[in-house]
Amino acid sequence: MELVKTIRGFHWITKIVIALTILLVGLLLAAMVASVYWTSSHQSNQAAFDASQEFGRMVMSLSSVLTSVFLVVLIIIAIYMAIMAVKAWIEKYLDAMLAEQKTDREAVAAAMAATNEKLAQMEQKLDRIEEILRKVSD
Repeated sequence: MELVKTIRGFHWITKIVIALTILLVGLLLAAMVASVYWTSSHQSNQAAFDASQEFGRMVMSLSSVLTSVFLVVLIIIAIYMAIMAVKAWIEKYLDAMLAEQKTDREAVAAAMAATNEKLAQMEQKLDRIEEILRKVSD
């Protein structure tokens, strides 16, 4: 049961590779059984011999095709891993840039708040000066 849970957690490409490997091994075993059956039979049945030979050739052709498929799958997995590594690096870089921009914005906002406070104090002082000048002119 543990094996089934482990296999369910595999990536779909890994599941395909496992299935193709099991298929290849099964067909190779079937070809060997057919060949052994023909050689062990005491009858010289040419049709059985031809069938076992053709089955063996088919399995060998399939194994050569599967070798190419496995190579392509390996290349796909390598490309996928490289893409995921680049994606993770880009995300990390963008997060760092956004954090830096956030701190810059916070610093600018703090400077603007300080400037606004100073402007408000200057306005109060100007209002007092205007009030004093009005009193003096009266």
